Amino acid sequence: LAMKWNAAWLSNQDCDGDGKLDRHLGYASYIGSGAWLTNHQSGEYYDVNGNICKWTYFVKIIAVPVGSYPGLPDVLDPWGFPHPTYYNADGSVIGYEIWDEFAVVQEVNNDPCAGFHGLFYKGPSPGLGGW
Repeated sequence: LAMKWNAAWLSNQDCDGDGKLDRHLGYASYIGSGAWLTNHQSGEYYDVNGNICKWTYFVKIIAVPVGSYPGLPDVLDPWGFPHPTYYNADGSVIGYEIWDEFAVVQEVNNDPCAGFHGLFYKGPSPGLGGW
Protein backbone atom coordinates (compact mmCIF):
# COMPACT_ATOMS: atom_id res chain seq x y z
CA LEU A 1 0.00 0.00 0.00
CA ALA A 2 1.30 3.44 -0.95
CA MET A 3 -0.74 6.41 0.21
CA LYS A 4 -0.39 10.05 -0.76
CA TRP A 5 -2.33 12.96 0.75
CA ASN A 6 -2.29 16.71 1.21
CA ALA A 7 -1.85 18.65 4.46
CA ALA A 8 -5.62 19.12 4.84
CA TRP A 9 -5.97 15.33 5.11
CA LEU A 10 -3.08 14.99 7.56
CA SER A 11 -0.40 17.59 8.08
CA ASN A 12 3.17 16.81 9.06
CA GLN A 13 2.97 19.59 11.67
CA ASP A 14 1.12 20.57 14.82
CA CYS A 15 -0.01 24.08 13.95
CA ASP A 16 -2.73 24.38 16.61
CA GLY A 17 -0.55 23.28 19.56
CA ASP A 18 -2.64 20.28 20.64
CA GLY A 19 0.31 17.86 20.44
CA LYS A 20 -1.09 16.05 17.38
CA LEU A 21 -0.55 16.31 13.65
CA ASP A 22 -3.28 18.48 12.18
CA ARG A 23 -6.28 17.21 10.25
CA HIS A 24 -8.54 19.67 8.38
CA LEU A 25 -6.88 22.61 10.19
CA GLY A 26 -9.29 25.53 10.50
CA TYR A 27 -12.37 23.44 9.68
CA ALA A 28 -14.80 21.74 12.06
CA SER A 29 -14.65 18.59 9.91
CA TYR A 30 -13.16 17.49 6.62
CA ILE A 31 -16.11 18.97 4.71
CA GLY A 32 -14.92 21.97 2.71
CA SER A 33 -11.29 21.50 3.76
CA GLY A 34 -9.95 20.51 0.33
CA ALA A 35 -8.47 17.30 1.75
CA TRP A 36 -7.58 14.49 -0.64
CA LEU A 37 -5.99 11.04 -0.52
CA THR A 38 -4.83 8.44 -3.04
CA ASN A 39 -4.26 4.77 -2.33
CA HIS A 40 -2.11 2.57 -4.59
CA GLN A 41 -2.30 -1.11 -3.70
CA SER A 42 -0.94 -4.26 -5.33
CA GLY A 43 -0.39 -7.86 -4.49
CA GLU A 44 -0.75 -11.42 -5.61
CA TYR A 45 -2.56 -14.55 -4.54
CA TYR A 46 -3.10 -18.11 -5.73
CA ASP A 47 -6.35 -18.98 -7.46
CA VAL A 48 -8.16 -22.31 -6.93
CA ASN A 49 -5.98 -23.91 -9.63
CA GLY A 50 -2.73 -22.81 -8.00
CA ASN A 51 -2.01 -20.04 -10.51
CA ILE A 52 -0.53 -16.79 -9.28
CA CYS A 53 -2.95 -13.89 -9.70
CA LYS A 54 -1.50 -10.38 -9.63
CA TRP A 55 -3.77 -7.44 -8.83
CA THR A 56 -3.56 -3.65 -8.57
CA TYR A 57 -6.00 -1.14 -7.15
CA PHE A 58 -5.99 2.67 -7.18
CA VAL A 59 -8.47 5.15 -5.71
CA LYS A 60 -8.75 8.97 -5.44
CA ILE A 61 -10.79 10.26 -2.51
CA ILE A 62 -11.67 13.90 -1.75
CA ALA A 63 -13.37 15.69 1.11
CA VAL A 64 -16.71 16.92 -0.17
CA PRO A 65 -17.32 20.68 -0.42
CA VAL A 66 -19.63 22.65 1.85
CA GLY A 67 -23.23 22.40 0.66
CA SER A 68 -22.80 19.01 -1.00
CA TYR A 69 -25.24 16.23 -0.25
CA PRO A 70 -25.60 12.48 -0.83
CA GLY A 71 -28.41 11.01 -2.89
CA LEU A 72 -29.81 7.51 -2.69
CA PRO A 73 -27.43 4.53 -2.84
CA ASP A 74 -26.99 4.07 -6.58
CA VAL A 75 -23.33 3.11 -7.10
CA LEU A 76 -21.90 -0.32 -6.31
CA ASP A 77 -18.24 -0.40 -5.36
CA PRO A 78 -16.01 -3.17 -6.80
CA TRP A 79 -17.10 -5.52 -4.01
CA GLY A 80 -20.82 -4.98 -4.57
CA PHE A 81 -21.58 -2.59 -1.68
CA PRO A 82 -23.99 0.27 -2.48
CA HIS A 83 -22.99 3.92 -1.97
CA PRO A 84 -24.89 7.15 -2.54
CA THR A 85 -23.68 9.56 -5.19
CA TYR A 86 -22.45 12.85 -3.68
CA TYR A 87 -23.75 15.99 -5.39
CA ASN A 88 -22.35 19.51 -5.25
CA ALA A 89 -24.66 22.30 -4.07
CA ASP A 90 -25.50 23.08 -7.73
CA GLY A 91 -26.62 19.47 -8.29
CA SER A 92 -23.55 18.35 -10.23
CA VAL A 93 -22.08 14.93 -9.47
CA ILE A 94 -18.89 14.79 -7.39
CA GLY A 95 -18.37 11.06 -6.88
CA TYR A 96 -19.69 8.31 -4.68
CA GLU A 97 -19.88 8.65 -0.89
CA ILE A 98 -17.39 7.00 1.44
CA TRP A 99 -16.85 7.60 5.17
CA ASP A 100 -19.63 10.27 5.39
CA GLU A 101 -17.47 13.32 4.55
CA PHE A 102 -15.68 12.03 1.46
CA ALA A 103 -16.30 11.05 -2.15
CA VAL A 104 -14.49 8.60 -4.40
CA VAL A 105 -13.79 10.45 -7.65
CA GLN A 106 -11.77 7.75 -9.44
CA GLU A 107 -11.23 4.03 -8.95
CA VAL A 108 -9.16 1.58 -11.00
CA ASN A 109 -9.21 -2.13 -10.23
CA ASN A 110 -7.14 -4.68 -12.16
CA ASP A 111 -7.46 -8.31 -11.12
CA PRO A 112 -7.79 -10.52 -14.20
CA CYS A 113 -8.42 -13.64 -12.11
CA ALA A 114 -11.41 -11.99 -10.42
CA GLY A 115 -12.68 -10.38 -13.62
CA PHE A 116 -11.69 -6.75 -12.87
CA HIS A 117 -10.13 -4.88 -15.78
CA GLY A 118 -9.21 -1.21 -15.53
CA LEU A 119 -11.29 1.86 -14.82
CA PHE A 120 -14.10 1.01 -12.43
CA TYR A 121 -15.41 4.47 -11.57
CA LYS A 122 -14.67 7.99 -12.78
CA GLY A 123 -16.57 11.01 -11.54
CA PRO A 124 -17.03 13.99 -13.86
CA SER A 125 -13.92 15.66 -12.45
CA PRO A 126 -11.51 13.08 -11.03
CA GLY A 127 -9.00 15.77 -10.08
CA LEU A 128 -7.87 16.26 -6.50
CA GLY A 129 -7.98 20.00 -5.94
CA GLY A 130 -10.98 21.09 -7.98
CA TRP A 131 -13.54 21.07 -5.19
